Amino acid sequence: MEAQLATLLDRAIASRDVPPGDEDPTRTRILDAALEEAAQVGLERLTVEQVVRRAGLGRMTVYRRFARRDDLVEALVVREGRRFLAAVAAGLDGEVEPADRLAGGFVAAMRFARDHPMLEHLAHSDPGSVTATVAANDSLLLEMGSEFIARTIVGENPDVSTRAARRVADLLARLFLTYIALPPRDPDPHDDEALRAFGRDVLAPFAESALQG
Repeated sequence: MEAQLATLLDRAIASRDVPPGDEDPTRTRILDAALEEAAQVGLERLTVEQVVRRAGLGRMTVYRRFARRDDLVEALVVREGRRFLAAVAAGLDGEVEPADRLAGGFVAAMRFARDHPMLEHLAHSDPGSVTATVAANDSLLLEMGSEFIARTIVGENPDVSTRAARRVADLLARLFLTYIALPPRDPDPHDDEALRAFGRDVLAPFAESALQG
């Protein structure tokens, strides 16, 4: 599992505009249609037949790439997870101080969630399904996010133990998950400056204190 997570993470960061697996135009078309459908009905009610109709492709064309509904859902979730990590990585660019890097990543993560059609639908119609989606596939998305944060922490603090970094990273990843499922009132999830201040003034000192403990 760790090798798989590392591979997904490295590929996500290296390809921010075109996530891995999107080189096949037909596969991309199918996953885009699945995303549009999931934004309307949610992942739990998503069917391959609905995606076939929305994509405007033949049934066999879709089923050759995704033999089962679960295969389609997993591919969609992993692709969007990669896009999420790429967006967060972009949010870290240009930031030097650890607190500013964490704040920039937090803003990028919250912005991605609020602008993402499927996550926006889930957060408003069925918050519980957000955690259910993340828990699927052996919590792959949660582990990807945690691994990303841990790498960022270790990169900024080479003297920090790997175990301490992973524990803090896991906590921050789970915190973000709750912010998607149950958007806070303070900070305002639609106010980037408020989110940045929260990341810098609350999350950064908390993470630093945990790492020193």
